[in-house]
Amino acid sequence: MKKTIIRTLLLIILLLLAIVLGKVIGNVTAGVSFLSWLGLSAQFGLAPATLDLAVVTVTFGLQISLNVAQAILLLVAILVYSRIHIKD
Repeated sequence: MKKTIIRTLLLIILLLLAIVLGKVIGNVTAGVSFLSWLGLSAQFGLAPATLDLAVVTVTFGLQISLNVAQAILLLVAILVYSRIHIKD
């Protein structure tokens, strides 16, 4: 039980680090001519939609922006996670 919780937390931490570092790398390399492709990004998701019930107003929406550096680092994070063995 404890081992699965640690593995899950490790996966979450690795994925978050990959996302943050990928964003930083993409922004930093945007000005470098031969590395600018790392900053190319795609944005997709659902546009915000509002539901007004007179008493409560709820807005739903999800927007995801992913650049090449983030995609590469996410793949690396998943490979690293699969190679890590946690002892009891």
